Amino acid sequence: MSQPGNHEKLTEIIKENDPLALDRVSACLTGGGVIIYPTETLYGIGCLAFNQEACRRIVRIKRRSGQKGLIVLIRDEEMLDRHFHVPSELLERYSRSQKPLTLILHPKSAFPEEVSGGRDSVAARISPSSFVKEILSRVGEPITSTSANISGRENSNRFADIRRDFPSGIDVIVDSGTLPPSMGSAIVNLTTTPPQIIREGDLSATEIEKILHG
Repeated sequence: MSQPGNHEKLTEIIKENDPLALDRVSACLTGGGVIIYPTETLYGIGCLAFNQEACRRIVRIKRRSGQKGLIVLIRDEEMLDRHFHVPSELLERYSRSQKPLTLILHPKSAFPEEVSGGRDSVAARISPSSFVKEILSRVGEPITSTSANISGRENSNRFADIRRDFPSGIDVIVDSGTLPPSMGSAIVNLTTTPPQIIREGDLSATEIEKILHG
């Protein structure tokens, strides 16, 4: 655990393979807390996506403009369809993808401004990570995932870098060591016609087109 400052709450560090990790993370999130956790791409900073105060806290921690918005992670196609307008013919193909693909969508639910960035769309991704899926199953709603770095600094997949950059201010950090290299999630804007590929990331343009059009 970190050393507390004068009025700082201790940051709890827990290994991903600790039997209590999922319990602690879920309890932290449902209690309105903020976590850093391993995702299918990089370490992410997360909270319940409908908790506006926790979302505001993440924006402050990252020293980031609230107009940039936050990505939300989704458990499965049912959760995605519950909260977003998604073409029905795309849902099944997308949910089977084992690589990270973030979709910019029109939401059905009212997300905080910190998540939408003040726009009429939200970036969402079905997470292929079994650890993240289990968190989402336990909390029952989307969680945010913004890269665990101070705004303007490079992303890192190393726990040591995360711990250095965030000595305090986070409630729970899940230590998964060094994550596999990743170019990040592909991003596709589905609010435009035709859909616009914003970034390829870990998916090629061909793979993205296959998911979008079969």
